Amino acid sequence: MAYQFPTKKEKDSSAAFFFLFLYTAASLIRPHEMWQETVDWVIIKIFAIIAFCLVLVAQRPLKLLPQHWMLLALIPLIIMSGFLNGSGMFGIEESEKLFTSAIIPLFLMSTCITTIKRQHVLMGVCLIAALLMVHNGHIQQTAYQGFGWALNTHSVGYIDLGERRITYLGFFNDPNDLGMFLVMNIPFAIYFYKKSKAFMKLTMLCTLGALIYGIYLTGSRGSMLGAGGLLGVYLLVVNAGPKLFISGVLLAPIAATVVASLQRGIDASANGRLEAWYAGIQMLLANPIFGVGKGQFREEHGLVAHNSYIHVAGELGVPGYSLWGGALILTVLTGYLFIKNNKAQRHTKNNNIGELSIENERLLNKTLFFSMIGFMITGFFISRMFTLLLFIFMGMAIASHIRMIKIKPENEQYFNKSLAIKSMGYCWIIIIAVYISLKLGL
Repeated sequence: MAYQFPTKKEKDSSAAFFFLFLYTAASLIRPHEMWQETVDWVIIKIFAIIAFCLVLVAQRPLKLLPQHWMLLALIPLIIMSGFLNGSGMFGIEESEKLFTSAIIPLFLMSTCITTIKRQHVLMGVCLIAALLMVHNGHIQQTAYQGFGWALNTHSVGYIDLGERRITYLGFFNDPNDLGMFLVMNIPFAIYFYKKSKAFMKLTMLCTLGALIYGIYLTGSRGSMLGAGGLLGVYLLVVNAGPKLFISGVLLAPIAATVVASLQRGIDASANGRLEAWYAGIQMLLANPIFGVGKGQFREEHGLVAHNSYIHVAGELGVPGYSLWGGALILTVLTGYLFIKNNKAQRHTKNNNIGELSIENERLLNKTLFFSMIGFMITGFFISRMFTLLLFIFMGMAIASHIRMIKIKPENEQYFNKSLAIKSMGYCWIIIIAVYISLKLGL
């Protein structure tokens, strides 16, 4: 059964998008945190509240999509899990964080980005933020005690031994978060390269080089694997048939576990990561319905899982992981189906305005698909289940899907409730593959 999109008269609020733009820029570039006098300003929350109110008043149609419902369903589950695990108020606090830092950004992104031009604007914000982070990180490599030009930002690691892992402001103060963001921006640079003329092509090549340089400076192995994994997934999607691609998806978690296990004897970090993965699976098996409670993984094991999928499964159990993983897999799978549909219909392409529009949207969909793949790969090695980055990029991807369906209503077959339910099952492939690998002693 295809998901029924509303057919009522549309109202598109430019003011809502303007404040969404300010919210995105403030969240990623974080200009208010560059000066001591303004570091405590709450402009991110203010922009989000204004944008949300304007959407409710002036944006039409408003419709909650499967991803929205899945994440909303997590709220009572998180609260119940908290009470059952002896931390009821903590569960309420965690559910509030989910609503403000995940559900609202996702809703705003998927609702307000109604045109390609708007999508380009926010992609530009992401690239500008990424370049600022890389430049700040470059300064950290040579500055005294590793300080950058952004307020109080400094590299981390064993600086006396030459290790300087770059950081930035806000939640980018962890090199892993910064690296994940840079990986997710690689498809954006490639997109603008393909769409631009000579000067901008050169600019995007330089941008791509800067992103790769920044990933190297983070010292994040997960981010490096994410960048390399993007190339592998690209070759699978472009050159392989659906069966080979699905086989690659099935084998990827096993391969990633093997990579981690090969470092086990020489790297204490890799050894601790495997132990955390196994501990997360044991939490899931011991508490399959409600898990150990959101935010309680560290309390149970002493460390985070270093794996977003296992972390969610251990904390929220089967229902919670199915909802979170289902929203993620549905978004990525829908993007993949659009890509394969594009290849199948390529021989029927015409040069009329409608076909040019759908071709532009197809290229954007492919770009956002690979950005989400970047998250999925890097998220396998770090615990970033509810990072704002996920929901900003997921919202962009969903907005692209909605625009494609408006241009070609027959594409609605690739965005349906049946696929949403199946995605809640497909996401368990990752957990099962890791569990089998660990049990085999990898």
